[in-house]
Amino acid sequence: MKKKGLLFSCIVLAVSMLLVFCGCSSYGGVKSAFEKEGYKETEVSETVKKLYENLEEYKQISKVVKLHILQKESTGEGLDSFNMFNVAVIAEFNSTEEMEEALKSHVTAEDAKSIYDELQKLDEVSGNCFLLYAAPGTKCAEIFKGTK
Repeated sequence: MKKKGLLFSCIVLAVSMLLVFCGCSSYGGVKSAFEKEGYKETEVSETVKKLYENLEEYKQISKVVKLHILQKESTGEGLDSFNMFNVAVIAEFNSTEEMEEALKSHVTAEDAKSIYDELQKLDEVSGNCFLLYAAPGTKCAEIFKGTK
């Protein structure tokens, strides 16, 4: 009887740890939603990296944020070549706690108490991800909003 209880406890512990570790970031769901709409994560060119990596603002947040660029894939036919401009830039904070801390300096102490709850009400926030840029005239903002 004790062995069955121990086995059951181990299974419950393993499942709960899996949920905790997998639930840390909402980026997987965001990326999946964009991929369903024909977007693909792309790398930034070295020239562009050099432009923003030397900015003081980026240096301050680079320890807590990872930038992701999702671009609509092109089939190469007709106006589809304009998909190179169909881009979304998403900032993924390492954790929701780091997201709160990074943004607390921009609000009053009173507002900081409920900042996470208030942030989640914004269309540009989903879990620990923040939509920094959505190409105008595209479905990027709508796709991101659908991940909430």
